[in-house]
Amino acid sequence: MTDVGQAFKVGRYAMHFHMIGAVHKSFARGVAVHSGFNRAFTIHGTHYLRLIDNVAYDVKGHTFFIEDAAEMKNHIEHNLVMMTKESHSLLNTDSTPASFWITHPDNAFIDNHAAGSDRYGFWYDL
Repeated sequence: MTDVGQAFKVGRYAMHFHMIGAVHKSFARGVAVHSGFNRAFTIHGTHYLRLIDNVAYDVKGHTFFIEDAAEMKNHIEHNLVMMTKESHSLLNTDSTPASFWITHPDNAFIDNHAAGSDRYGFWYDL
């Protein structure tokens, strides 16, 4: 996916798993997000989701974003994020973005890689 997400629009992300509860069989695997204007993968009110073998390059704002700190049991494995860029169109923290924004310790982050972020690779905001 190229040129995805809408800047200055909350909820307009490349992939947004929004308030769908427990999704034991749902996943995103092998997705590439390039030149994103507003996050790449957002998990909000969703549990047991699997994000595996994805790539995000040149995305504005937190790239893999767990939104409310209520999301649990998600499995984020073997993803690559390169060039996370600052954004002044979302949260204040997006001006110092993280490739992986982690808000709850009951999510599995395994073998993920972050390179070239404007600020942080992994930000644990517990």
